[in-house]
Amino acid sequence: MVLTEPIVYKNIEGLKEIQDVVSFQEEIWGKDAVTPLPQLIAAAHHGGILIGAFNKGELLGFSYGFSGYKNGEAYLISHMTGVCSKYQNYGIGLQLKLKQRNWAVDYGYSKIVWTFDPLEARNAYFNLNKLGAYAKTYYPSYYGEMTDKLNLGLPSDRFLAEWDICSNRVKNTLAGVIQNDISVKNYRHLLAWRNLRNVPYPLDEEPVKGEKGYLIPVPVNFQSLKQENDEAAKAWRYKLRNAVRNALSEGYTVTGVLKNSNTHVHFYILENENLSTH
Repeated sequence: MVLTEPIVYKNIEGLKEIQDVVSFQEEIWGKDAVTPLPQLIAAAHHGGILIGAFNKGELLGFSYGFSGYKNGEAYLISHMTGVCSKYQNYGIGLQLKLKQRNWAVDYGYSKIVWTFDPLEARNAYFNLNKLGAYAKTYYPSYYGEMTDKLNLGLPSDRFLAEWDICSNRVKNTLAGVIQNDISVKNYRHLLAWRNLRNVPYPLDEEPVKGEKGYLIPVPVNFQSLKQENDEAAKAWRYKLRNAVRNALSEGYTVTGVLKNSNTHVHFYILENENLSTH
């Protein structure tokens, strides 16, 4: 798809464009995962933010967030971000998050949070490596049993991504300064795996022993894996859940994704450090 005019990013507050966002959600996730029109209108006019990406008036993507407050801290909850599949290689998702960050900083927020599926490696890389977010909370079956086309058939486990938008970690990541220490490749694996007829299978978990960091494998393309082998997909859900939660309970934080071009898995990087102070 070739764009002949630049993509325009703007806050959405008008009824017609909010209606377009509702229809857009249905196209991506199906009707069972839509944030309804009244909630979007209320949030857009009372402290939330709805940002759209447009080309010649056509909605290509959006990001929706509303205010949250917990344990004495106010933050923005980035509830949904979606980009039309035809335009997913134009950097629209990144620009939407950056526009959201700029708005949040101006509005007085210092943190944005959202959830994402731990088995979606591409999303994880974007959230952790591209944006500089981190995860130290894992929610098993966060939304219960979902029936939309991306989540059908498996517990809806989620990481809580925490994005300290004013931190040096985030500023350096967005500026391209931060790179993973080469030593992370030598971290011990907390979950074994193998390829069986070109399908990756999780095997035995290893105990956490207080080392500086660990690696945990995650399938490169979980949606394809689900279509090819439902048994393997379910095994990954439960094995990854156990391995990650064991490490998080010992004080580790998910800090990034180590890409592995030679196999069917990438690796989560878990390190024993407090990134919220960086």
